[in-house]
Amino acid sequence: MKKLSVICMAILAVALMASCRGPQGPAGHDGHDGNDANVSSSTVTVNSRDWEWNDLNGQWTVTIDYGAINSNVFNYGAVLVYMDVDGAWSQVPLTYYYQDVIVEEGQNVTINCEASIEVATLSDGGVRLFWTESDFYDGMRPETHDFKIVAIEAAVYSERSDVDYSNYEAVKTAFQLAD
Repeated sequence: MKKLSVICMAILAVALMASCRGPQGPAGHDGHDGNDANVSSSTVTVNSRDWEWNDLNGQWTVTIDYGAINSNVFNYGAVLVYMDVDGAWSQVPLTYYYQDVIVEEGQNVTINCEASIEVATLSDGGVRLFWTESDFYDGMRPETHDFKIVAIEAAVYSERSDVDYSNYEAVKTAFQLAD
């Protein structure tokens, strides 16, 4: 019985020592409101010369490095890409309608064009955009366009199911993003 008492007291002593904490440090400084560490946004201009033709897939591609896309964002968070279409941000993937002028029999002819823009998130911190013309014709590079990339950490993304992520203005307001 004496051995059992000693063992119980030893266990109790170890448990008490393990739960002890050192002295409390001073309170930290007040932080600022917002979530700068959890949501990153950047606008990138992709010039016409930046696009590269891929014969195998019949599409133009461009890779944009973006360091805010870390493994947490890539695996569990969200990467949103928007393209400036006539002054408004439209979420990619999208079908983009535009007009082009070609010369036919010495005359300028305006034609209606359609392109599909898609995005792939890269695990090493970036995105790749794919531009495919509806006729798969590689005659002209895409023109210069602005794209907005938003990277959202997993913890923030999972808590904000109330946000319409297809609408950049809603995302901007919800996460207090500066343009």
